[in-house]
Amino acid sequence: MPRETGEHKTHFPNKEARYDCWDARDKFWACLDAGGTEDSCKELRNKYTELCPSTWVKHFDRKRHYLVFKEQMKQGYEPLESKEDKSNG
Repeated sequence: MPRETGEHKTHFPNKEARYDCWDARDKFWACLDAGGTEDSCKELRNKYTELCPSTWVKHFDRKRHYLVFKEQMKQGYEPLESKEDKSNG
């Protein structure tokens, strides 16, 4: 099966490559957590996608979206039923 463009040539990155990938991911996420936007953190995003296999990037991106969603739910989830009850009451 052919690899996607930009993906590492080895089947599984060695220990050093994994740490480089995780470090780049963590720096990109820290930039976003500090209030940065995709645009302002673009350089870190490019480094992250360069050092990590594309399948890992997809996985980490989905994981981040889930973690952000989960945190938002903790901050103030309001079930739909309560909204309807308030409008009917």
